[in-house]
Amino acid sequence: MRHQTTKVRAAVVGLGWPGMQHLKGYTADPRSEVIAVCDLDKTHAKAVAAQHNIPNTYTNHLEMLENRAIDAVSVCLPNFLHAPISIDALNAGKHVLCEKPPARSAEEAKAMADAAAENGKTLMYALVQRFDGSSQKLKQLVKAGELGDVYFGKAAYVRRRGIPIGKEGWFVDRERSGGGALIDIGVHALDCIWWLMNSPRPVEVMGTSYAHFGHLVPDNVKYDVDDGTFAQILFENGATIILETTWALNLPGDNYIKIAGTKAGATLNPFTLYTEENGKEVDKPLDAPSINGFDEEVKHFVGCIVDGKVPISSAEQGIMLMQMLDGIYESSEKGQSVSIANLNTTKG
Repeated sequence: MRHQTTKVRAAVVGLGWPGMQHLKGYTADPRSEVIAVCDLDKTHAKAVAAQHNIPNTYTNHLEMLENRAIDAVSVCLPNFLHAPISIDALNAGKHVLCEKPPARSAEEAKAMADAAAENGKTLMYALVQRFDGSSQKLKQLVKAGELGDVYFGKAAYVRRRGIPIGKEGWFVDRERSGGGALIDIGVHALDCIWWLMNSPRPVEVMGTSYAHFGHLVPDNVKYDVDDGTFAQILFENGATIILETTWALNLPGDNYIKIAGTKAGATLNPFTLYTEENGKEVDKPLDAPSINGFDEEVKHFVGCIVDGKVPISSAEQGIMLMQMLDGIYESSEKGQSVSIANLNTTKG
């Protein structure tokens, strides 16, 4: 991949909250600048452009992609638009930073990865929890062998109540979202713990999804997604992950990452190392840099373009992540464990 020798000129498609975080990330990095924004709300797009001195505004992404000055595009849109607009951008010769989840399915993620490879462009997924200070610090400890062979992980992203509807109800319409709580917030917890465990290849999944809280959604909104999903994933290296994720559950909300290895274990909240010294159990509180995860992920994306490197949240990993989500949903529908097809991945 050719290195970028000039400032990376970026465009942001979709100016909701995630899109604004991407915009701020590009602005914070001296190696990049935002030269275009695109949103269906023309008034909002023009207001954002004026506030941030951005020269180009669009309401149509295809028109925007004709701008040859644009090097990279952040896709910050509803799930059903991730694959088509990312592929359009890649085919137009742009690098792409796509918000989570990678797509609605592994099939879509594979098509996105193929487009990136065919066009020789970077495709990265905005899996922001990898870029949190504590996640980065724990990853360093794992790489350094402080935990030994990491073979078990347990992750949760649990809301007691918190079902998003989205514009025109897209969050709770499976055709547009690809799923509910699992694909919306469970993807954060699963991806982070999988990455911390060195991204082993998944081979089998057992999952169960539930939809018991449709009464919390207005009657005129289609609701055919999961509001709670629980899964166990087995990996090629023998490791296991247990995942809990809900938009609604009659238990207190929770959000944690726990991993255990042959030498030590660790949690992100509280950020602690659980080890043994002189035959005694020792709990060591850990410190981590206080950094903005969105700024860091955009910085990483820009750096990959500048240096011609593969992102830690790569196109190949996006396929594997979606295979796990697909497998969980399929397992729930079949009422039995399912095998996950083997596809190559780039470990991070």
